Amino acid sequence: MGNPSDFPHKFPLTGAILAGGRSSRMGRDKAFLPFPAPDGPPLIARQAALLLSLGIHDLVISGRPDVHYALAIPEARVVIDSVPDSGPLAGVAAILAAARHPWVLIIAVDLPHLTSGFLQTLIDAGNGRTGVVPQGPQGYEPLVALYPRSWLPAVQIALAKRHLRLQSLIQSAVADSTLTPLPISGRDLPLFANWNSVPDTLA
Repeated sequence: MGNPSDFPHKFPLTGAILAGGRSSRMGRDKAFLPFPAPDGPPLIARQAALLLSLGIHDLVISGRPDVHYALAIPEARVVIDSVPDSGPLAGVAAILAAARHPWVLIIAVDLPHLTSGFLQTLIDAGNGRTGVVPQGPQGYEPLVALYPRSWLPAVQIALAKRHLRLQSLIQSAVADSTLTPLPISGRDLPLFANWNSVPDTLA
């Protein structure tokens, strides 16, 4: 697992990318869209580079079984949802189960404007004591968050009961101090603009 002193962020941390969506509105796998367009590296490689820049070396991808993610990120481990068609919650469960460290920084593949500075703010806010989830005008942002691996049983219970709304589960985790909200400043709101369809990639 490594000694905490080996990590620049002072505590052992797994980094993970949620990339298991069907990308139905985009019409092609968002993970392999070029960023910046038209000739940049695949978006998933860009997200992996963000995590690596933070000194994170245990990388996990929540993906689909028919995609060869190793072509873009050979150092990452790929996990597949144990409960198909269950949205991001199933991906979070698979990632937490596979994580080698007690804390897991999860980011979605379709958020091309995330910065290492913001992710470092999440890490610093948790400081190895609590999970951290950004909170903005639309509610919590569960697909860019620092989660404790110890949250896995609660996630698995919700998944088994088909309670798939991450907002509700996170609200409970905030109430019992498993997670701490981090208000998103107006300056940082553009970081959460995601790519869902082709027009988004042109903005």
